[in-house]
Parts: sequence; C-alpha cells; structure tokens
Amino acid sequence: MIPTQDASARKREIDEKLKQEQDTLSFIRENLEKSDQLTKGMVSILSSFESRLMQLENSIIPVHKQTENLQRLQDNVDKTLSCMDHVISYYHVAKDTDKIIKEGPSGRLDEYLACIAKIQKAVEYFQDNNPDSPELNTVKVRFEKGKELLEAEFHSLLTRYSKPVPPILILDMIGADDELDTQEEVTLDHLPETVLQDIICISSWLVEYGRNQDFMNVYFQIRSSQLDRSVKSLKEHFRKSSSSSGVLYSPAVQNKRKDTPTKKPPKRPGQCRGRLPRILLALGADHLPFTPVCMAPD
Repeated sequence: MIPTQDASARKREIDEKLKQEQDTLSFIRENLEKSDQLTKGMVSILSSFESRLMQLENSIIPVHKQTENLQRLQDNVDKTLSCMDHVISYYHVAKDTDKIIKEGPSGRLDEYLACIAKIQKAVEYFQDNNPDSPELNTVKVRFEKGKELLEAEFHSLLTRYSKPVPPILILDMIGADDELDTQEEVTLDHLPETVLQDIICISSWLVEYGRNQDFMNVYFQIRSSQLDRSVKSLKEHFRKSSSSSGVLYSPAVQNKRKDTPTKKPPKRPGQCRGRLPRILLALGADHLPFTPVCMAPD
C-alpha cells in the first residue's frame, strides 16, 4: 500500500514539473515570436532608412560637386580681380604720385623715394608687358622728373649747408697737434647730421637707379669751391696777422700756447707732417689738382 502511494505522489510531482516546463516553453516560444516580429520591423525600418540615405546621397553629391565648382570659380574670380587691381594700379601711378613729385623731396625724402619706387615698378611692368602703351612714356617722363628733382635737392642741400671753414677753427685744430698738450678735442662738423643722412640717401639712390654720376661732379664742384674759399681765407688771415699783431689762433688756444712749453722746434714752411694736411684732406683737398703744403706767416 505504501509503495503505491509513493508512486502516485512521484507521478504527480513529475506531472507538475512537466506542466511548468511546458508553460516555460510556451512563454519562450511566444517571446521568440515577438522577437522575430520586432526584428522584422527593425529590418524593415533600417531598409527604409538605408533607401532614404541613398536617395539623399544621390541628391547631395551633385550639389556638393556643384558647390566645389562654384567655390573654385569664386577663388579664380577673386584672384583675377586681385591681379586686375594690381595691374590697374600701374595705370594710376602717374596720377597718384603727381602731387608729391611736383612738390619735390624737400622735407619728406622717404615719402618721395617711395613714390619714385612705385613709378619705377610701373615702368618695369609696362616695359615687360606693354611696351607700346602710352602709359609707359608717361611714367618714364615722371621718373625722369623725379630723378631731376632729387639731383636738384642734392645740389640744394650741398649749396645751402656747405660753408667755408673759418681760419680760426683751422688754426685751432692745428694748435691741437702734438706740440700742444690740449685736453679738449677741436671738432669740425662739415654738415648737420640730418642733412648728411639725406645726402647719403639721395646719392645712394642716384648711384643705383640714376644711371649717371653727374651728381658727383656737383659734389666735387661745391665742396672744392668751399675748400678753395677756406684756403684763401686762411691765407688772408695769415697775411693780416703777420702785418698786425701776429695772433693766429683763437684766444683759448693762444692762452694754452703761452702756458705750454715748446716741445718741438717749429716746422718750416713746406713741411706737411702736422695736422694741417689731414685737415685739408678732410675738407676735400684730395679732389684738388695740387698737393697742399703747410703755410706759415712771413
């Protein structure tokens, strides 16, 4: 009796587990079916999305290529306009620089040279690209006019600021030679520093772009003329001093000569071993057709 009850209980237990497994299997099957449905729906959505992407790509690619072409055309147009503006500027150089060229370089040398540089570039452009252009003659005339005014400014500066050296100053410099133990150095300023720099700037430009060296003759004539006046003034000073008191130097140097013992015998006329020949050379005596000699009072 007992074994029969155990078998019945065992059977019920097995039936219950089987039913549970069947329920679980049914649940899994239902979920699989739902999953398949969802997968099919997702595949359908993705397929539709892919199709739309392909349509969009087919629509955008031509637009993108057209945009690239348009951008390239825009860049070419900008470069062309820039080149045209650059070329057109050469045709306006003569007009743009007319006022400054006519007013001349006095007082604004840097600005004037900048205008000359623009004119020179315009001349080079027309010579290389359009030698038959009437603008070439215009800028050439303007360039020559600018060069003439530079040469005139060079002449004007030299004429205005070149002065003969006073005899007293020359004698003071001679008195500062080895025979006098002076503490103060006597200096000789030929030209103001700003004027000297302008002359150097103009002469450098004329050497490089002027294609002639006529300005050097101007420099020689003006400076040698002042040297000649300085030498004549010194000779006249010697003549007057020898016929009057005999004082050759300025008071400051004369007092030092009285207080300083003579260390060397006086140099005889004709000897050029002191500072005088060096002073004359500094004044421009190296341009003279003769060799300067020392002068002494009779």
